[in-house]
Amino acid sequence: MNQEERKQKIDAILGEVKRKAEFPGISPELWIAAEEGKPGEPEFEEWMRCCTQMVDAYQIEEGRKDTDSVFAEYVRIYGRRKYEKQS
Repeated sequence: MNQEERKQKIDAILGEVKRKAEFPGISPELWIAAEEGKPGEPEFEEWMRCCTQMVDAYQIEEGRKDTDSVFAEYVRIYGRRKYEKQS
């Protein structure tokens, strides 16, 4: 993939992110890692910790499991990751 193709792909991913919703605290780099990364890579694992946190937060706030979000999809496919819970 050349530099121009990479820039176009990143722009497309960022455009999709902005279109879906704003999620404070999740950097654009993690969204890119979600699209391009693989399990075991540090950025992808950080993305998976964020996904796990988001589905847990949804369950606490809504009282039911998140089954429809992009976060739930990643957790369903790749499994939950441990993270430090904020108190």
